Amino acid sequence: MSDVQPTYSDAHPVEKMSHDRYLRTGRSSRSRVKIMVLAIAVAVVLLVLLVVSIYSAAAISSLSRETMDLERKLIIAEQEIETLKPQLTQAHADLDDLVQKRFPNLQQLEINHMLEINQGLIKQAVFTVIKQGKHLVYKYLVVAENSAVKKINPSFRVLLFDEFGVHVGSADVVDKRVLNAGESRDYSDEFELFFDTVPKHFYIEDLSAQYNTGSKEG
Repeated sequence: MSDVQPTYSDAHPVEKMSHDRYLRTGRSSRSRVKIMVLAIAVAVVLLVLLVVSIYSAAAISSLSRETMDLERKLIIAEQEIETLKPQLTQAHADLDDLVQKRFPNLQQLEINHMLEINQGLIKQAVFTVIKQGKHLVYKYLVVAENSAVKKINPSFRVLLFDEFGVHVGSADVVDKRVLNAGESRDYSDEFELFFDTVPKHFYIEDLSAQYNTGSKEG
C-alpha cells in the first residue's frame, strides 16, 4: 500500500483555527496602521488650516482697523477743509481787493478768453498757456487798432503780475511798420517769465506815442 501525505485540510482543527486567527490579526494590524497614518495626516492638515485661519483672521482684523483709522482721518481732513474753505475764499477776495487798490490798472488774467481792452491802441487780447516739458509757457495775442487820424508805429508792452501784484513777466512789441488810421493788426508771441510762478494779473502799456511818426493822412 502506498503512503498518503496528509493535507492542511486534514490537519487538526485547533491548528487550522490558529492559522486563520493569525491571518486575520495581520490584516487587522495593517488596517490599523493605515488608519493611524491617515488620521495623523488629517490632523496635520487640520492644524495647518487652523494656523492659516488664525493668521488670516489676525491680518484681516489688523487691515480692517487700519482702514477704519484711515477713513476716520479722511473724514476729519474733509471736515477741516470744509471749515477752512470760507476763510480761504475770503482771504483770496481780500488779497484781490488789496492788489486792485495798490494797482488799479491791473486786470484779471483769463486764459483762452477774448478780453476787451479798448484802451488807446489796444483793442483786444487773448492769453493762452501750453505745456512744454515740465514748464508752462504763456503766450499772448493782442489786437491793435489805429483809431486816430495819424499814422503810427504800433508799440506796446504787456506786463504780467502774480497774485500779490509782483511783476513776474513781460513782452515788448515795437513795430516799425506804419499802421494807418482805421487799420488793425494782430501781434502774438510768448512771455519771458522772471520766476517759475502763475501769473494772475496783466497790464498793457501803450508806447505808440514814443514812436509816433507825426504824419497825417491825405
